Amino acid sequence: MIKEKMLCILGRHDIPTIQEQPLFMVDLLQSNIMLVGSAMSGKTNLIKLLVTILHKKYRETDEQIFILDFGGSLADFENLPLVAAYFDNANEEYVKRVFKLAEDQLKENIIALKGKNYVSGGENQPIHTTLFIDNINAFLDEPRYYAYQEKLAKLCRDGLSKGITLVVTAGSTKGLTSYMNSFKQKIALDLPADSYTDIFNHKIIPVGDNQGHGYANVTVIPPDIKSTFPIQTAYEMQLHKSDDIYSETFTDKLKHYFESRSVRKYKRFPNTLTEKELSYFVDQNDAENTVHSSDTIPIGLDYTECKTYKMDFKSTKVIAIYGKKEFGKTNLLKRLLKNMFEDERYNFIFFDDGREQLKKGIADKIPIGIRNTYINGYSDVVMKNKTGVESSVKLSPIQLFIKHIHEYYMDLSDVKRMGSSILKEIFGTGVVIDSEAGLEVRKNTVFVLQSKFLYVHSFAAKIFMEIILPSLAARAEENNWIFIFSDVKNISDSDDREYFNSSIETAFLLDNIAEFVSERGSKSVFGNMDVKSLKEEYARCEIGDGYVYSIEKDELKKLKFIKEDEV
Repeated sequence: MIKEKMLCILGRHDIPTIQEQPLFMVDLLQSNIMLVGSAMSGKTNLIKLLVTILHKKYRETDEQIFILDFGGSLADFENLPLVAAYFDNANEEYVKRVFKLAEDQLKENIIALKGKNYVSGGENQPIHTTLFIDNINAFLDEPRYYAYQEKLAKLCRDGLSKGITLVVTAGSTKGLTSYMNSFKQKIALDLPADSYTDIFNHKIIPVGDNQGHGYANVTVIPPDIKSTFPIQTAYEMQLHKSDDIYSETFTDKLKHYFESRSVRKYKRFPNTLTEKELSYFVDQNDAENTVHSSDTIPIGLDYTECKTYKMDFKSTKVIAIYGKKEFGKTNLLKRLLKNMFEDERYNFIFFDDGREQLKKGIADKIPIGIRNTYINGYSDVVMKNKTGVESSVKLSPIQLFIKHIHEYYMDLSDVKRMGSSILKEIFGTGVVIDSEAGLEVRKNTVFVLQSKFLYVHSFAAKIFMEIILPSLAARAEENNWIFIFSDVKNISDSDDREYFNSSIETAFLLDNIAEFVSERGSKSVFGNMDVKSLKEEYARCEIGDGYVYSIEKDELKKLKFIKEDEV
């Protein structure tokens, strides 16, 4: 339906100069709306009134509604057919998410309208969007939302002409001055005299505390009024009372008009997202992402698009996990490995350390020796020299790990560094270690690497980062080798760090990304990101949240990760 007007009747004016009490109407295609009023004066009623009017007049192909509820009174609207997103301020991410959705909609509308305004867009008109912000003072006063104030200002300036209308309520005029000019329609209920002057630029005599009774300027001349009068002057008005959305009449109308149809929904995530709850949040168009195998598994939901994010091991072979302690790194690792444990094709090598964090609930799922090699400490190993004489040698964990790679995955006998054999440098002169890597390639192997020995400044760690890891990564796709660095530590050597970062294909971060990049960014795969833009784009992480960064695509997403059931 092509829309040239979106008229909504909100109440009645009292205009003494023409001795009339005409309908109080607004056109959502011509005016953003700001209502300022004291507590219990009728602010929330205005939003309820507009929401119910929009449901009576428009369908899911014509209108979508976003609601930011800082007043806590609008939760009843979350499941209405035209409400695409209802969020309160319980999680900062939801505030960011609404502005991201609105910004993306604005960009899409600008492209669709091909340089025209929304009203003159004709058949190119996209769906209209109404963004409600209840109690905008709470938004403006909260320091953690400062980064989004410029986004709000941009929507106020540019949104209306491109099909996005803002409707905001406030308890006072504090902080609103810079936004006033973007709201052609202003409404004031039960305010001090000086506040009326701030809003309308002329003196007004307060009318008392009758709910819904106040002042408003005129932005739409009712069709039955023939007389002329100053429309920028504020006139007394009385808002209509909104319908009860739970009334039998209203509910029946919704069922009749919409049946089971609705706009696309952007739902709030629970504090803890389980696999059982996943299907509730997945959009119908995203249903294929719930189907998974050993090679592809959903690990969380994208905060912005509300779509399942799945890890595709067919295309990603080297993965790094960064994060704070107790922020969910082990849970994410369990999720990544979940279906592989049940797939007999896969072998596992766990390179742990003295903390033994990979043992309980992960490595012990498969007995050692049956598709499972577990390395976590020093061990006495029988080795032989060139003459065949055997002797017991105590090897460090990283020596044991490199020895295992040499024996079964990549023959290191002829690999040299600066003219010297790396095996000689790692294990000593005269030691001979046979290798079966050239005889039998062990495909379908998952390397889970958590040991702190990988990141310390040692010759063996340096050899692994500079020579072994890049060589293994180059062969990973053809042999289906998967490398998961499950708790990446700081790498002090700049060369080693560069080799490591160059090998990583996908990185997960379970931490507040702006803080992480500020502190460790230059020493991680996130090093090229801008701290200022990250603070503006991404909210602080709650427990269970995190980021996934595809290095190849240079794509960063924030996720709510799926919580694995405790065993």
